[in-house]
Amino acid sequence: MSKFLKLTTILFNTNDIHKIVIIPNKYYIHIVNKQIRGFNATFGVVGSGYISSHTDIIEICKDKHITDYKIVSNWISKN
Repeated sequence: MSKFLKLTTILFNTNDIHKIVIIPNKYYIHIVNKQIRGFNATFGVVGSGYISSHTDIIEICKDKHITDYKIVSNWISKN
């Protein structure tokens, strides 16, 4: 079962967290987004596609995002 972390404006799967950079009064959560795209021809077994990923970074500052900072701090301390 997937676990989710709910912040004030975003809900994301914790399995997608690549890393969390902890700086005094700030967190940088690196989220990996995976994409699979493909194409299959209808007249045979010919197909093509690709798999790619990119990383989004969510910045949570203690001064700007007080509620989210507390949520992430509690989540980190529990895990």
